[in-house]
Amino acid sequence: MRFFTNWRRRLVGFTLIELLVVIAIIAILIALLVPAVQKVREAAARIQCSNQVKQLSLATHSFNDIKKKLPPTFSSSNGNLYGSLFFFILPHIEQSGLATACGNNSWNQNNTPVPIFVCPSDPTVWTSYPTGGTSYTFNVAVFKNTTNGSANAAADGSIVTAMPDGSSNTVMFAERYRLCQPSSGGHTDPVWAAHPWSTPNGPWAVGGFGWTSSPTQGVWGTSGYYPDWNQSIPFQAAPSPASCNWYVTQSGHTGGMNVGLGDGSVRNVSPSMTTTTWALACTPNDGNPLGSDWNQ
Repeated sequence: MRFFTNWRRRLVGFTLIELLVVIAIIAILIALLVPAVQKVREAAARIQCSNQVKQLSLATHSFNDIKKKLPPTFSSSNGNLYGSLFFFILPHIEQSGLATACGNNSWNQNNTPVPIFVCPSDPTVWTSYPTGGTSYTFNVAVFKNTTNGSANAAADGSIVTAMPDGSSNTVMFAERYRLCQPSSGGHTDPVWAAHPWSTPNGPWAVGGFGWTSSPTQGVWGTSGYYPDWNQSIPFQAAPSPASCNWYVTQSGHTGGMNVGLGDGSVRNVSPSMTTTTWALACTPNDGNPLGSDWNQ
């Protein structure tokens, strides 16, 4: 009888040592699986982000096809439309209803979410406008409007004329945190609906970059504003919000940044790129070839 009792106990239970071994094995398996799951998740987020940058580039081409000009960095008080580039491309990303709801001022919809404007890898959010932020930024040098804006909302140049160095060699769009607010210093907080005349933070809230290195925008000076491209680093790849550098752009991806080029293509560029090459890629008319590290 005692024999059968002991045998039954072995069948239905584990010893303490056996239980600890099983727990240890499960813990090891979890430790191995978590990084793999994170890599798969990040790869999916990178692909989604790349597709969204592609859509922004194609929307810009669509605007250009209709207007024969690029959309501007922002419209001006001299015209009758108030908004930045993101406002003007809304009809070209299937957001005509939102464009209509804005009326003549995009700031009327400053906290309205537009999924295409938010990268899933962006870890930041601005509490003032938690659903109106944008993770993407346009190159001011490409979309400049030296006539200070107009009612027909067009920049100085077109896809062809605005990028003499070649549309395949010029950055139109890059990534940027919705809130870059390091533990000390200033901050930037781009909102898709922002423009200089109705925002609480002026150009800091407008989703552009290259303010200081690009030509002055009409009568409204932009020198001294950021993010820019002529800094000590080209951009940041997946910095923590506390270590975000608001002088440059930021990507939520660890391996690099998705950029949209003038020809509509998307490239993932390495943060190890020199600042010289990055500046050349962001300057549409310097006449110089890109460095070899552009293709890394």
